[in-house]
Amino acid sequence: MRYPLFKITLLLLLCINSSCNLIHSPEEYFDKTALNTNMLSRFGGSYFHTYQKYIKGGAGTGSFNTCEKYLKNYSIAFAERDLKKVEGLYPNTEAKPMIEASIDLYNYVLQSYKTDHLEIAQMIDRKAPEKTINEAIKALDEKSYTGFSEKYDKLWILAKTYAKNNGIEVKEMPF
Repeated sequence: MRYPLFKITLLLLLCINSSCNLIHSPEEYFDKTALNTNMLSRFGGSYFHTYQKYIKGGAGTGSFNTCEKYLKNYSIAFAERDLKKVEGLYPNTEAKPMIEASIDLYNYVLQSYKTDHLEIAQMIDRKAPEKTINEAIKALDEKSYTGFSEKYDKLWILAKTYAKNNGIEVKEMPF
């Protein structure tokens, strides 16, 4: 009688272990931890350059008609939403480093969005002199861009390896 109980226990443990890896598909891990961070790829001066194109294109209406509103209602809101998705992933052994790198990147970007980026957005909305805005953007890039770039690159090195190991095709954009 001992052996059937042992076999059932072993089978149950194997099922539990396997189900931990099946909670999320490899594509889900990749999409939520890495692919969604493409929204963060314009950081610092690049962020404000993109915003200026957005406004000049006539898209700035409603909740996005000022730089501050665009930052808060779009960039911060989406980053916080996506961070929660990453935090909700089960950190299996293979995906854990990618999850941790993604959380680190989101927290870094959100901290900057809520402080330094916000100050510059408010300058733009107040129509501060262009020279003052450009100096603030330059200071932001000098202060934060290297840290951002390191975190972003670390995540994508992990993500590309994860994708390769799990048969996920990754296409890089030529820009």
